[in-house]
Amino acid sequence: MSAPELQTENTLPLSTQDRVSLKILGFFSRLSLSTLQYLGFLIGSIAAWFPHGPAWVIRRNLKLCFPEQSERWINTTTKQNLIYTAQTALEFTKTWGMPPEYSIQQMTEIENEALFFAAIKSPKGCLIIAPHYGNWEFMNSWVSQHANPVIMYKPSKNKSMDIFVREARTRLSTTLAPTDEKGVKAIFKTLRSGGVSILLPDHTPHDNGGIFAPFFGISVWSGILASKLIQKTQCDVIMLSCTPRGSGKGFKITVEKVDPKVYDDDLLTSVSAMNHSVANLIRRDPTQYQWIYKRFKKCETLKDVYQ
Repeated sequence: MSAPELQTENTLPLSTQDRVSLKILGFFSRLSLSTLQYLGFLIGSIAAWFPHGPAWVIRRNLKLCFPEQSERWINTTTKQNLIYTAQTALEFTKTWGMPPEYSIQQMTEIENEALFFAAIKSPKGCLIIAPHYGNWEFMNSWVSQHANPVIMYKPSKNKSMDIFVREARTRLSTTLAPTDEKGVKAIFKTLRSGGVSILLPDHTPHDNGGIFAPFFGISVWSGILASKLIQKTQCDVIMLSCTPRGSGKGFKITVEKVDPKVYDDDLLTSVSAMNHSVANLIRRDPTQYQWIYKRFKKCETLKDVYQ
């Protein structure tokens, strides 16, 4: 991929800074996966030395979600999470910079594969839930070889990153929908016609896009889009995650069902069930979740969580 020549629709010519950034992203994508993972290990380990910044946010989130755990467990999990977060970020450059076939080859184990194929063939459509857990970008290539999913995409504020990612995703059998009403309509239409869509359910939505629902026992502002789509279409719902199997062993994709209460007609019940499904996944290995994200910045009972 010749990074400086990449363009998107209706963009101005790239600045020198953007061109340099694309060169850097291209450089990292050409490094071996093991080298990137080692660099991530170093970066995460160094970040763990500093008590403020990302480490503080991770510790705060872990203490909220796992109040029963010891200080030693919190410290160990924080360091490991910083390492995995750095490794995942660098791994993203690899999957974005390489052909889709490369990422597909890294998927060396698929758990509950039959469940995946049954869901994507459903005449009612299939909604794939993919939390911020493990390396979901690597997983996209594997999914796209079997389906043509519609995925919401919000352009990055960093122009060079946006170009790099958009170029990567246009090589997949995916349709990028905007994160607005037009995009929601596109997903709804896709599901109603028996198609496949992928949503990340665990972000903090805008004021008109959520309700308060329990997540690890805390009433937090939670997205309603997935639940509304499920209620309106009665599509099949599965949750996918992609985690490393160890140095040189590739990645494992796990396919699983979500809490059946996501189909409930009551919106709060459905959203709570979605949060419960995500929480159960996280409990399996808390180090793999993106705790660096301020998930509890809008809570019903807790105020100024990150102050």
